[in-house]
Amino acid sequence: FFSAIFSFSESVISKQTPEILEMGGFRIAFKVEGDYIYAILADTSASLLFIESRLTSIVHEFKEFLENNEVESYEVIENSEFDERIDSIITGEEELVSSQPLYKKIIDLFNKLTLQNEILGAALFSINGKVIFSSLPYETLLSSLKELEIRHIVANNYTLTFYSLENGQKVFSRTINIPWKLDPLLIVVLYESNVPLGMCELNLDKMTKAIQNII
Repeated sequence: FFSAIFSFSESVISKQTPEILEMGGFRIAFKVEGDYIYAILADTSASLLFIESRLTSIVHEFKEFLENNEVESYEVIENSEFDERIDSIITGEEELVSSQPLYKKIIDLFNKLTLQNEILGAALFSINGKVIFSSLPYETLLSSLKELEIRHIVANNYTLTFYSLENGQKVFSRTINIPWKLDPLLIVVLYESNVPLGMCELNLDKMTKAIQNII
C-alpha cells in the first residue's frame, strides 16, 4: 500500500499524473510545494473540496512551523502543540467550534422536521465540503458531495438544485447565506416521492428563512 503511495508521489513530482489517488476505499491527495510533498489520506466519502482545503491549511501551518523551528531531512516531527493544530485542521474542528451554536440549532430543526414527517432526512455542509451533519442515506450523501465538487469545478453559482432518485424521492440542495456569517452553508434535503414539487419548494423556503433568522 505504502509502496504505491511512494510510487505515485514520484509521479506527482514529475507532474505526470493528477494529484488524487483512489485505491482500496481510500482517497489520497497530494500537493507539491517547493521541496516538500504533502499528502492526506481520507475515506472515499470525503469531499475533494474539503480534502484540498485541508491540504492548503496544512501547508500554511507547516511553513509557519519551519520558520520558527529547525527540521532535518526525513525527521519525524515530535511536537504535541503542532500535532494538535494539524489534527484540528484535518477534522475541520477549528471551523466547527466557532459556529457550533448555529450548527446545533440547524441540526435541531432538521431533526424536528424529520420527526414531523415533513422530510426524510437532511445534511448540512460547509461550502468547502465539510460534512457537518447528515441523516441522508449513504449513497445520497455521496451524490450530494459529488454535486458540490462539480459545482466548484464548473463555477456553478446556482443557489438551488433538484433531482429525483430512482424510487421517486426528491433531493433538493440550497446554498444559504447567513447575514452575520462570512461563508455560506449548503443544505441538502430529502423528500418522499409523493410530496409535490411545489410543496417541497415551499417547505425548503420556510426552512431557509428559519436558518437565516437563527441568531
